Amino acid sequence: MSELSVPGYEIKGVLGQGGFGVVYLALQSTVGREVALKVDNRVLLSDRDRRRFLREVTAAGALSGHPHVVPVYDAGLLPDGRPYMVLELCPGGSLSGRMLSPDEARDVGVRIADALAAAHAQGVLHRDVKPGNILLNRYGQVALSDFGLATMPASGPEASVTRESLTPSYAPPEAFELAEPSPAGDVYALAATVYALLSGRPPRFPESGVPNLAMILALHRLPIPEIPGVPPELTAVLRQALATDPRERIPSAAALRDALAAVPLGPSSGRPAGPQRPEAGHHGGPLSSPSVPFTPSVPTPMSRPGSPQAPGPQQAPVMRQPTDAPPGGQPDTRPSAPHGLNKALVAVIAALSLVIAVGAGVIVYTQVIQQPETRRQAEPGSTATTEKATSEAAKVFTGLDTYTQNCPAAKVRGAGAACVRESECWGGLVIITGDTKARRLGCEETHSWETFAVAPIPKDSDTYVQQDLAKHPKVKRVCSRTVLLASRVGTARNIAALRWQADVMPPSQAQFEDGVRFYRCIGSVIGQEPRRSFFR
Repeated sequence: MSELSVPGYEIKGVLGQGGFGVVYLALQSTVGREVALKVDNRVLLSDRDRRRFLREVTAAGALSGHPHVVPVYDAGLLPDGRPYMVLELCPGGSLSGRMLSPDEARDVGVRIADALAAAHAQGVLHRDVKPGNILLNRYGQVALSDFGLATMPASGPEASVTRESLTPSYAPPEAFELAEPSPAGDVYALAATVYALLSGRPPRFPESGVPNLAMILALHRLPIPEIPGVPPELTAVLRQALATDPRERIPSAAALRDALAAVPLGPSSGRPAGPQRPEAGHHGGPLSSPSVPFTPSVPTPMSRPGSPQAPGPQQAPVMRQPTDAPPGGQPDTRPSAPHGLNKALVAVIAALSLVIAVGAGVIVYTQVIQQPETRRQAEPGSTATTEKATSEAAKVFTGLDTYTQNCPAAKVRGAGAACVRESECWGGLVIITGDTKARRLGCEETHSWETFAVAPIPKDSDTYVQQDLAKHPKVKRVCSRTVLLASRVGTARNIAALRWQADVMPPSQAQFEDGVRFYRCIGSVIGQEPRRSFFR
């Protein structure tokens, strides 16, 4: 430690260390403040290494103004080629090893989801969200740290990471197939993090670790169990965000933030948070006494357009560590959730591993055989819509002014789909146990989604449950990205196809019970909340 010298900083001690570096407590001489000085063990010899370091600094620096992102104050290279970063000191340590009550965990999820939404809006993907990378600053606020695996729009080939760089129990399943990183991966990782804060371990994975890739892929196909003492509405939101197929997840970090904020919890809901097991200090160093439990205050929804509003102050409450906690905290004695790796689970994993090859055949059939048919049905040059279909559509879409001529969705054979004459824009979807709700917004306001088609619910899938309806083959064809892309107008056609995503919005349970029998196809641009219409 005495050999380390960084101009402008006085090294005062070691906060923690890990496989890739050491974090020091330092005094920034010019302003007289204590900071965390993170020094990487790896010397930046190649251009690729220097670009990786620059990517981390740029990603974190671009978000330093967000209240739930750890600010970056400075960065540079030591004389021996090792990079360093100067960060805000977070003396509360990380959330690694802690267990929270439902309202506390939900509160953390809302804040970090808002940080991720801000990151995604700037084209930054974190890709390593986990409890150990969520820190508590000196004011008790949670903040996201460690953008070492982050990707930027111009990352190029360096955007890829090896499987060894990932944390298996928090990384999304598609990452282990080396798929292109997307915001859906951060959504999965944050949901896994909130689940771990509630249950003591991440979903699907055992405490003892996972030995090989085949078992990791098999574990990702297991169902998400309920957590004793946690309201099912909260688990339902997490379960949707943890879908194995990224297309079936909550579509964005902003939508996850809104869905978590809408879960009806109070400060005393669920089980209390007993003594916890804080393990890591700032960036891995133990700073907090194990006898002090983490006790956030009542959560407050984020104040932004499209977010569900709940009673409470607009000022985000501070999460404080109580000073009157009894000394000598004991390990948590609550029974763990019944999803350990027992013999029956090993048998299930073995069976799932055997059918991976069969699953590959299903993927080939779906992607290679079914999709061309979908494209043929959605192409503008296919069968024209008849006057009879138009008349029947008017009866189905009560209260909507629809049209079928020059409507790409209407070309999907047998679906009875149409387009809406008046633009419809929406805030984030909130889906709780299948019941879908969204706030209608003017398209000139900041919004998350816009309707690009409507269609009657198929008779053999007469349900309002979003997850079930979205799997119906006819619904999938109407609400496909192919139809979405064909429905764009004006400058929207210039936005890259890969940035668009589509989803299904059924009627709410109350609307369904009142006789509404049509669903909407909605689309959005990943990482963007526009103030205009893309389809009218």
